[in-house]
Amino acid sequence: MLWAITTTKEAMRLLPHALLACAVAIFAVLVATEGRSADVRGEEYFTNLPLVTSEGEEIAFFDDMLKDKIVVVSFFYSECTDYCSLTVARLAQVYQWLGERMGEDIFFVSITLDPENDTPEKLQTFKEGFDADKGWTFLTGSRENIDTIRFKLGEKARALNLHRTDMVIGNAKTGVWRRSSVMGSLTIALQSILELDPEHSKSAQTNAEALQAALKINTVYDLSAHPGEAIFLRACASCHTIGYGERYAPDLAAVTLRREEDWLKAYIMNPDLALKAGDPTAVALNDAYPGVVMPNLGLNPVDVEDMLSYLKAADARLAVAEEEAAASFEAFEKAHGLSE
Repeated sequence: MLWAITTTKEAMRLLPHALLACAVAIFAVLVATEGRSADVRGEEYFTNLPLVTSEGEEIAFFDDMLKDKIVVVSFFYSECTDYCSLTVARLAQVYQWLGERMGEDIFFVSITLDPENDTPEKLQTFKEGFDADKGWTFLTGSRENIDTIRFKLGEKARALNLHRTDMVIGNAKTGVWRRSSVMGSLTIALQSILELDPEHSKSAQTNAEALQAALKINTVYDLSAHPGEAIFLRACASCHTIGYGERYAPDLAAVTLRREEDWLKAYIMNPDLALKAGDPTAVALNDAYPGVVMPNLGLNPVDVEDMLSYLKAADARLAVAEEEAAASFEAFEKAHGLSE
């Protein structure tokens, strides 16, 4: 009896510790299980509502667009005169940098906010305007389905011109989701996407500086001392080049010689008003690039003056380069007896 009482007393003394250990173990299991279900959101959150691609194919949103993928989701509409074309063009730069990874483990999904007007045919024209191909899907669908999906992704604007210009990036397999901007540093945007890959930490380019070096982006040049060039690089270079051919819009080489200065000022400040007024040049440009809308960048007169100063300087450098090339060719002809 004494042995039993002693054992019972010992058991009673140890019972709180045993219960505490069990409770901790059970809590740890519950937290781990709950963490997995809470962090890795799937069909039950994002929905499998049907949307339609620019090719006219119906897809189930989560299963076909997100599941097990690293994704970049953005919102736009094809007739936007504010920043849609600019943000898509900047996103297209990141798309090019990602190269072969696009359509393999990284995917872009762009969803219209104007499904009543953005038919699959319109989206296809828009998509082709930015050379979007493998791994980049443009979607439309019913107003109800798009509203449900955009709300899930944090896009809750009540008017088209108030929609967000950032993008939602995530790894649907690991459950990591965040927002990133394409209006700031594109290398940082690229880095944010690559970091969603758990294997990226083993890469040599694990920070923005290393990526900039790999992509040969000059970060030494002081753009603050060249406001016109800063505006061009931030707002124009994604669509235009100066002397390197068409990208998604006209090459601007010699634009200050080809267009009247007053027209350039008016068009750069208010391209939407010029188009609405039926300006023949604005209409011709819009017809020539139907998938890319010249955005109203909200520039003030000082910004436009700075921009034109930069374009004039670029045109002057091109003119000098052409004269030097012509002189060099003429000298070559004379030296080889080819001139008349």
